[in-house]
Amino acid sequence: MSAPSRTPSWREIEEFCRTDGWTLIRETDHRFFQKVLASGEVLETHTSFSGGGTMSQGRFSAILRTQLRVSREQFWEALRTSEPVERPAPIEEEKPKHRLWVIQVLKHELGRTEAEIEQLTVEEAERLVYEHWSRPR
Repeated sequence: MSAPSRTPSWREIEEFCRTDGWTLIRETDHRFFQKVLASGEVLETHTSFSGGGTMSQGRFSAILRTQLRVSREQFWEALRTSEPVERPAPIEEEKPKHRLWVIQVLKHELGRTEAEIEQLTVEEAERLVYEHWSRPR
């Protein structure tokens, strides 16, 4: 079965963590989870209390690659089967076109849509952010 093309909700990220044997370590304005791998490596992630909200493809890819350390297929398979992921797991090598901080500024401070951001080169996107930051307030 192939992985869905949609991104998960924060509730599904939390469900993955519970299925994959992560431990809830604290709750503030987010829920923070930790998993200690057999190698001794410690992974950490967090989920938003807006459980039904979703995220961009870029953010999901980054979470898979840097926090959960699983492939997109393994993520959805764990949710489908309620079985933890075997590690070491191959992780997605696809890197987002833009760095996450650039995307956040473009979306939340400059009001750009994901479609508009995707059309920008890395250089154009960063130039827009730096120009925005250099404007007098």
